[in-house]
Amino acid sequence: MHVTVESIVQYATLGTLVTGLVSLVVWVRIYRKQVNAQLVIQISARYAAMFQSFPAQVWLVEFDSARPLPERREEFTICALQYASIVAFAYHLHERGYLTNDVWEILDAEHRGNVARPWFAREWNVIKAQFGAHPNFIAYMERLIPRSSR
Repeated sequence: MHVTVESIVQYATLGTLVTGLVSLVVWVRIYRKQVNAQLVIQISARYAAMFQSFPAQVWLVEFDSARPLPERREEFTICALQYASIVAFAYHLHERGYLTNDVWEILDAEHRGNVARPWFAREWNVIKAQFGAHPNFIAYMERLIPRSSR
């Protein structure tokens, strides 16, 4: 076998092309992870800010199951609407492929716990009409709320 300069150039070109493609695939994966991390940070910040504004009565019911559910008040409805809006934001990001399944599983587990709470289930019946333009989101929320709470 006779090695020529031309064959060396061809192999070098092929090697460069393969290296470039592999680098591009790796870069896209790293970029996607970075974007997901930024989205999680933003969503987490929204959750934290919202939870800080929750009335004490909502938290007390969560920590003491023997405590009766407080009477319905407008501030509970507002809290539920804020929470549902953040959940809708995350849901739509996931549906459009901006959030990976790994990240969505974490958020979905959190949603399942919060949406199943009796005060939220009660308020959901008041606010769900606000999401009428998003029937898939309403169906998602309805799956999370226990049937006994509806």
